[in-house]
Amino acid sequence: MLAFKNLGAKELGMKTFISLMMLSSFSYATVTSGINDCPSQFEGKVKEIVSEVGPSHAYSTQKIIFSKREDLKGESGDQVLVDILENGPFSIEKGKDYRVHLREGKLCWIEQI
Repeated sequence: MLAFKNLGAKELGMKTFISLMMLSSFSYATVTSGINDCPSQFEGKVKEIVSEVGPSHAYSTQKIIFSKREDLKGESGDQVLVDILENGPFSIEKGKDYRVHLREGKLCWIEQI
C-alpha cells in the first residue's frame, strides 16, 4: 500500500486495470491453447485402473489402461496407458467411455462420452 500512497485515483486505477488485463490474458492463453496443442486424441473404454501401493499423498498417481475404440487425431496402439493424479481434477471410472487428449504420452484433457 505504501507504493501506491503518492498516486492519484486515476493513476492507481490505470495501473490496476493494466495489471488485471495482463493476468487475465495469460490465463486465457493457457486455457485456449492447451486442448489444441494435443497431437494425440482418441476415444476408448477404461479397461483397468491401477493405483500406487503405499501411503497416498497429494501427488499420488494412478495408471489408467484404455482399450482404444477410435483414433481422432494421431495414432496410438490398441491399448493406451495414461498416468493421472489420483486426487486430481479428473474422476475416472472403470468401464466408462472417454475422449482422451495426450501430448507426448501425458494427459492434456479427458472427458466422459
